[in-house]
Amino acid sequence: MISKQAQEFWALLKSYPKQIAMPLSQAREADTRSEDFTSEPVGVNFTPVPEVDGLWAEVPGADRALLYFFGGGFVLGSPDTRRKTAGHLALAAKARVLVPNYRLAPEHPFPAAVDDAVHAYQWLLEHGDEPSKTIVAGDSAGGGIAISTAIALRDRHLPMCAGIVALSPWADLTCSGESMTSRAAADIECTRAGLLEMAGWYMNGADSSQPLASPVFADLAGLPPLLCVVGGDEILLDDSMRLVRNAAIAGIDATLFIASGMQHIFPIWAGSFPEADRAIALVGDWVQRRTCNSGTGRVAVNSKY
Repeated sequence: MISKQAQEFWALLKSYPKQIAMPLSQAREADTRSEDFTSEPVGVNFTPVPEVDGLWAEVPGADRALLYFFGGGFVLGSPDTRRKTAGHLALAAKARVLVPNYRLAPEHPFPAAVDDAVHAYQWLLEHGDEPSKTIVAGDSAGGGIAISTAIALRDRHLPMCAGIVALSPWADLTCSGESMTSRAAADIECTRAGLLEMAGWYMNGADSSQPLASPVFADLAGLPPLLCVVGGDEILLDDSMRLVRNAAIAGIDATLFIASGMQHIFPIWAGSFPEADRAIALVGDWVQRRTCNSGTGRVAVNSKY
């Protein structure tokens, strides 16, 4: 049974128009308020990073880095739309969190976002952060970008990060997962039609099934450990399930956390309901362990708090 606070939050969110169904200009305006219900993290220092058109969220004593890519279907969002989330992750992981900008479609189609993400990672290393102490992360489309970034690092023979955290990753732009149908009635945020429209803008006629666009179809061998956190009531559930299964088959340490009754990208609303807070804590613990220890070839699945 989910918490009363979560029940009330989802009822409120359900009463709003679906952002994914709005005209693009209206959706972009609405997305600027995506963290309105997220609590303000206490004890975090936020500073701009003009070199990557982004921001730092920093806490005292941080000795690891998290590179976080905001979600928004490849067409919405900015570093400011995940400022509070970055702060909560910085506190939970005892990390410096960098949220860079990346070019959005349809103005800048694939692979612009992935190229910008790799550039941000290289900038981070050039300014003193170690790959073994760096995690790439993101939510929704940003979660897909985080995985695509690691694939690009491997394929371009660049230093590999220590791990990947993907919150409700959109990792199949063909939208072929079984949960697209099975969870359609439960999902109050996303629709398959809306996702396919965004995918069309992003891919601009290119093949949506190519690995850097849809990591569920990629060879994941050689990637670092992976954590996927996903809601049990979202149509993108199957993206996380396939990613973790494929990673484990490829010999990667992969962990899947399914939160029963939760919706898309639920951890970004830290402070609104306890399930979001616990998910942030889970990510923070995982990041700390992965930047101290390593392991391969195991898969863990958890569907309860």
